Amino acid sequence: MRLNLRQIEAFRCVYQTGSMTLAGEMMGVSQPAISRLIRDLEAEVDFPLFERTRGRLTPTRNATAFYREVQRSFHGLDRLGRVAEDLRQRRAGDLRIAATVASSFYLLPAVIQRFREDWPDVKIALHGCASPEVLECVASQQYDIGIAVTPTEAPGVRAYPLPKLDTVCVMPEDHPLAAKDVIGPQDLDGAPLLLISEYSSTQQRVLRSLEDAGAHLNVVMEATYSAPICEAIRRGAGVAVLEPVTVRSYEGDGLVARPYRPAIPVELNLIAAGDLSARAEAFYDLVKEEMATYQAAA
Repeated sequence: MRLNLRQIEAFRCVYQTGSMTLAGEMMGVSQPAISRLIRDLEAEVDFPLFERTRGRLTPTRNATAFYREVQRSFHGLDRLGRVAEDLRQRRAGDLRIAATVASSFYLLPAVIQRFREDWPDVKIALHGCASPEVLECVASQQYDIGIAVTPTEAPGVRAYPLPKLDTVCVMPEDHPLAAKDVIGPQDLDGAPLLLISEYSSTQQRVLRSLEDAGAHLNVVMEATYSAPICEAIRRGAGVAVLEPVTVRSYEGDGLVARPYRPAIPVELNLIAAGDLSARAEAFYDLVKEEMATYQAAA
């Protein structure tokens, strides 16, 4: 069976309008040309597509089933068209990114550097903020993509998964716990503890793991972000359970990290309002590659 795109396009237009004449106007051809395309398509598929009822064309049951598949194919063609346009213009344009503060400081600079090697004329706009604001920025389409701690089903956006990272326990390199390979909640019983002050699902799970183990909380400091906590720990302020992105940039400079068990995943996702453009997809691939290095180092 040999179907051509012009026949399929004519069928789609007739199905949507119920009229050969209107379909011809949509495609910029005459009504007889549309009739011929539909007739040729019916000959190929070997079943009738439309019945004339009171001056209007009514699709047959087979035509309705066929139309569903045509729609899926046209959506795929639309996506291919967007990708082709992005590739055609890959030397120019913008990519607007909203990301968590930790990601914007410690994860994305290396990704952006690599991205610009392939897309040298794409201008990057990077906005660092808390995860709820990232979600709002992307859902409202102020930004093309976001990097945020979100569930896989976040309202108004589509989540693209990133490599899984677990929280780590951070301490000064001369701390007694540094001799252990793995840190559990019981190890932090009464220890001077530094916490992230903003609400997050990750932070709540850390606190729950301590409470479930009956550990006494001795909170000595709270901060909005991980960086000042890491700096305070480096100076001997205490210990913390944090996301590993910021920690990696501080580790080795008077500070060490150990796996924390039970494992608490950081649900970091790339988010977008819909399908990714070619440039956003290229950026997504690089983010995954960069985050895979965190897994390898764990």
